[in-house]
Amino acid sequence: MSVEAASRLSGSDDEPADTTPGPTPADSPSGEPSDLPWWRRPRHLRRQLAGTLVLVALASIVLVAGLNFIAARQLLDQGARDQLAGVGEARARSIDLGIDRVLGSTSASAADLGVVQSLRDLSAGYADLAEENLSERQGTDLNEWYRSNVVDPLNELPLDQDFALGDVEPRTDAARYAQLHYTIGGTGESRRDLDDAADGSTYSTAHAQHHPYLRGLADVLGLEDLLLVNLDGAIVYSVEKRIDFGTNLVDGPYRDSRLAESRRSHLSRLPIGEAVLTDIELYLPAGAEPVTFAAATIRDDTEVIGVLVTQVPVSSLNAVTTASQGWEDVGLSTGESYVVGPDRVLSSESRLWIEDPDSYLEKVDDPELAQLIEALGSPVGLQRVDTEPVETALDGTVFEGTSRNYLGQKTFTYATPISVRGVEWIVVADIPLNEARAPLYDYGRTIGLVLVIILPIAGIIGLWLANRLTRPIPPVVAAALAVAEGERNPDLPHLGRDEFGDLARRLGQMATELGLQETALAEQYEERRQLLLTVLPPRMVQADGIVSGQGDNAATATVVAASIAPSDMDQTSPESELPQVLAEALTGAEQLAQQHGVERVRAAADQYLFLVGLDSPDGGADLAIAFAIDLLAMINELAADKEVSLPVHLGLSSGSIATGILERGSLTFAAWGEPVRRALALGALSQADEILVDDSTAEIADTDRWPLTAATDVVALDGQPMTLFTVAGDNMTPPSRAKKDE
Repeated sequence: MSVEAASRLSGSDDEPADTTPGPTPADSPSGEPSDLPWWRRPRHLRRQLAGTLVLVALASIVLVAGLNFIAARQLLDQGARDQLAGVGEARARSIDLGIDRVLGSTSASAADLGVVQSLRDLSAGYADLAEENLSERQGTDLNEWYRSNVVDPLNELPLDQDFALGDVEPRTDAARYAQLHYTIGGTGESRRDLDDAADGSTYSTAHAQHHPYLRGLADVLGLEDLLLVNLDGAIVYSVEKRIDFGTNLVDGPYRDSRLAESRRSHLSRLPIGEAVLTDIELYLPAGAEPVTFAAATIRDDTEVIGVLVTQVPVSSLNAVTTASQGWEDVGLSTGESYVVGPDRVLSSESRLWIEDPDSYLEKVDDPELAQLIEALGSPVGLQRVDTEPVETALDGTVFEGTSRNYLGQKTFTYATPISVRGVEWIVVADIPLNEARAPLYDYGRTIGLVLVIILPIAGIIGLWLANRLTRPIPPVVAAALAVAEGERNPDLPHLGRDEFGDLARRLGQMATELGLQETALAEQYEERRQLLLTVLPPRMVQADGIVSGQGDNAATATVVAASIAPSDMDQTSPESELPQVLAEALTGAEQLAQQHGVERVRAAADQYLFLVGLDSPDGGADLAIAFAIDLLAMINELAADKEVSLPVHLGLSSGSIATGILERGSLTFAAWGEPVRRALALGALSQADEILVDDSTAEIADTDRWPLTAATDVVALDGQPMTLFTVAGDNMTPPSRAKKDE
């Protein structure tokens, strides 16, 4: 096929399509609208939009309601801030007064003569314990008790530290002796009630004398524990006899506690009659629970002889911050107040924890922190409150406004610092934002109720108006979608004489013209494709007739050359039937090539050239032989049916083949290479109905499947001898025929 012919098939020389509009429907208006009678003039949609004025009333209500909503929210927010500021100031004063009472009772107790004498006697007795040595059995018992009652329980808690005996066990002989007789002998209640260990020591005598008085003092003051510390830092007495009893705050296992830090930082400079408070901490001797201490120096006349330490119950601080959980009584219907330490950690229990611990734990972002809070039974000393209000208050400025609390909830918050000797605490009071604005939401629901009454009325009008205006739109949209999806005869009802009616009529005309153009174009594409397929292999012709893969393609393949030699044909065959029989043979050969996946290179009435195995790594020799056998059988069957003689000559050769479109004046597809030349030569040399194979094909063929017989004559091509073979014996029966016979 020539390039000029291909150009014509692309449609570049086609005559322009006829774009003359079809006949105008009888009811289609013609001429200018002003030339038509008034009852036939288009009814413009803009005239019908006047009915939308009814929506102005609805818009007015929404606008007024919105402005009122904004004003009401500002008033509610201001009221909530004022109320919260009052609650926060009241809580701060209550905490300040409560702590003053604790510090006052601690400093007064430190000046009590009974406490002074108790410290002197117990310090002297404790000093004598340094001479007492534990037996090996006693040391083992103490170690085993610490391991099972202290180390193992601490390691079961999800703390960051792994504890060993050396981290918690007393380090002096006196401390180990004291704990052996007063700490490991029983439970907390029995230790608290034990007056005399009856071990014969001077400490036991002093303890039996002063313990009832000191225990009674702790009970009167409502303390969890009362400790006496001598000048060397040793805790010579404890009501509870916990594992800090007998240890030293200077170099003992709890030298890093806030109690020890307070002793080093404040007590040496503390005026007479005053006490200092320590910040909340997770205190290991208390089972890692949060504790706080108040401490005051003990003086005998003007001589400082030690320190009185009282453990203040955290529950007492919680009672002050939560107003004994009477939040409603202090103006916190849904809010809370709590204390935060200088390390930005919660120092009193949260209302959210008190009322619903499970919900509180679900809102904690850190799973390990949630696990530790659950294990210790309190967020105090654990929950970080690193929020804007706390940061502002730590800088010494009162915070008032909206923020997010430590669990991420939006709140109205008031935060103020309080001055307590020894600590810098922040009192925070907050109310959930949604609860504070609950009246505003009630107002919104009221407005919504009004709208519920008005909307049906406005809706009825709006529906009537929308139905009137949009009735023609769905059919037009549906028709447009159908046209876009390929429909060329859309079903369009009569939509009147307005713009939509005219659009529908024009859409129908456009669909009809588009269908005609597409049909003509499809016919042109198919004609081009069919013509190209007579020249090119199917892989190079796309569905729309575009030629692809025009570049040269080199690959290993097997060439099958076949020819029907007219000179060998039976001269008795009617010559008039010969062209028709050859045409049928050509059609059958191309169909057979498609079935075998064989690519046709050239196909004339009496000569064929095929490529086998272009995409096969083995060169396609086996498939080529099978195809040649089937081709020979097909032509023989056709000759038998038509009662004519069709002698077939077949030659096969394998090797590197190049294919492509030749650059000449016509569109020509060709294959070239030594195997092509050899296959054509073998086809010319073969006998009638003989398949002649050269050594290049024989080497890659499956000889078990295709036994080959050497040709009797050795033929030279260009002076080079060729070793030839024929497909012999039962292999001349085509595979397809063999299957049918079975």
